Amino acid sequence: MSFKSNILIFISVMLLVLLVGTFGLNMSTTQAFLKKQLQSHSYDTANSLGLSLSAVADNPSSAQTMIDAIFDRGHFAMIKLVNMDGDDIYMRTNPSDQIDVPAWFIGLVDIDIPTSHAVVQKGWMPIGKLQVQAQDGYAYIELWLVFKSLVQWFLFAAAIFLSSAYLAVLFLLRPLNKAQQQAHAIVNKEYILQNPLPATTEFRQLAGAMNGMVTKLQQVFTREAQVAEKLRAMAYQDSVTGLYNRHYFDMTFNSIVDAEQASAKGSVCLLRINGLKELNTQYGYQLGNELVKHIAQKFRQELALNDVIFARLNGIELIAVLPNAEADVLRSKVESLLTYPSSLQQELNLADMPITLTSAIARYEPNESKSSLFSKLDFLIQQAEIAGNEPVQLQQENSHNGFNNKDWQALIDRAIVDQRFKLFKQEAYGIDNSVYDSELLVRMVAEDGKIQSAAYFMPAVEQLNMQSKIDELVLQLVTTHLQKHHSSSHHSINLSKALLIHAELFEQLLPKFQQAQGANLAFEFTEAAIYEHLDTAKAIFNTLRKLGFKVGIDRFGIQVADLQYLKEIQPDYIKLDASFSDQIEVDNSTGSYVNSICEVASNLDIDVFAMSIEKETQLKAFQQSGVTYFQGYYFSTPIPL
Repeated sequence: MSFKSNILIFISVMLLVLLVGTFGLNMSTTQAFLKKQLQSHSYDTANSLGLSLSAVADNPSSAQTMIDAIFDRGHFAMIKLVNMDGDDIYMRTNPSDQIDVPAWFIGLVDIDIPTSHAVVQKGWMPIGKLQVQAQDGYAYIELWLVFKSLVQWFLFAAAIFLSSAYLAVLFLLRPLNKAQQQAHAIVNKEYILQNPLPATTEFRQLAGAMNGMVTKLQQVFTREAQVAEKLRAMAYQDSVTGLYNRHYFDMTFNSIVDAEQASAKGSVCLLRINGLKELNTQYGYQLGNELVKHIAQKFRQELALNDVIFARLNGIELIAVLPNAEADVLRSKVESLLTYPSSLQQELNLADMPITLTSAIARYEPNESKSSLFSKLDFLIQQAEIAGNEPVQLQQENSHNGFNNKDWQALIDRAIVDQRFKLFKQEAYGIDNSVYDSELLVRMVAEDGKIQSAAYFMPAVEQLNMQSKIDELVLQLVTTHLQKHHSSSHHSINLSKALLIHAELFEQLLPKFQQAQGANLAFEFTEAAIYEHLDTAKAIFNTLRKLGFKVGIDRFGIQVADLQYLKEIQPDYIKLDASFSDQIEVDNSTGSYVNSICEVASNLDIDVFAMSIEKETQLKAFQQSGVTYFQGYYFSTPIPL
């Protein structure tokens, strides 16, 4: 029972005792008064009537008339005249069972009115006795009226008092309720302070202690998030330009070109800064770093497309990986960049500018090796330096590389109509080697019967802005499967970034999500997409939670992001980017960063998944860093759902 209930019960009992005591005292006083009044009335009547009867002692009829007159005008139960031997001469009685008072009340209240006596004389000679007893019905009626008025007052007073007491208790216990809210918020990894502090000394001390604890916990979480971000910056970020470093590029390249990813096809732009050594010699390294920083910012500005990854490979080379981008589309953007050093000469007030820029743009294909890609880039950059009048060199495009065309549109539409999109699943395992859940992957069965991964059709889907259509298709396939098989297994589904960019698309898909209610499903977006559209992601996550689904973040840890945003959206799980699996065994900084991520996630009750596990050594390295769930070919390959 709650403290508030105990207080209200105590107040109610005290009120009941007080009112019952008051009620009983009033009833007792009224009863005694009525009894005494009736007794006095019967005594006075007996004496006065006795004297009157003495005057008409010789006339019995007159005596009877006088007795009748007195009896009829008063409240008497009995008036009786007897001789000195006790024999009745005349008697009038009035039963008390005709009054409008409940029998239970009469039985509860005992009113015993004694009989008054008077002597009737003839001269000095006693000739009879007069007995008078007042009617108790009058007393019962008066007591009943008093009882009803007291009960009404009692109920009214109790209602007013208890309502006031309840409101007073609520007001006084507000600090306790706020402390309870603070405790629940801490469980949910939220940090709220109680302000203003209550006036009551004890509650003020309690609120101050709770505020201190909340502040301390928030500081601990913030410090851990900052440590994780610092480790990420130290391990993967170039200190001069703010771009990713070579280590990061090497780590993530394989995951970018992974055939399972929608980013598996695209273009790469390499920008070489020529003459940097001469500039450093002439003006110093500080100015050289400032110039490289300006060029990097301009590089990012000109190639600001979706999901681009920028990195500094070495002192003079910057690279941009542009998923699903066409090389010829990038040419004009890069050409506008090449004249930038001239404007920097004026901005930095340099006598001369030894810096020139050359660029190479090449395409990459699913599962392409890094050495193959850099061979193409090196060849193209050499061509650019040789052909001074063409500082931007492009890899020659093949006709089959085009995405945005009617052939792709027709191909995807036919696959949808022919129901050639299929779901596969890859299971994830817990630290005890038991199956925890499975990630659902969409595949397309080509017209020749070959199973094609997402890397085959997703670039075209994105170029044609058909992402939400694929989302709807996947939801329909999942719902149909669950209706047929009634599986209790847990499945996770990756949603497209388009639902975050265009919130109305999610609203259009909401009926599909509602159809899947009750199923053990989780929905996830990539970290890059969430961080760019944090408010929309938070709203969508809240909606999905209300429908009973879990929510998560995919490809986590490679985004330049403050990890404190996790506190805002509170995902149920995060899936580390697959690139961590390539480095976790050999790179201490990666292990430290993953460990920091796990500590932050643990404080927020967020599960952490390691992806693309292919070796036992990777598994053990992630386990040592605090990861508890694992997925990859080491455990299972994708199989049809």
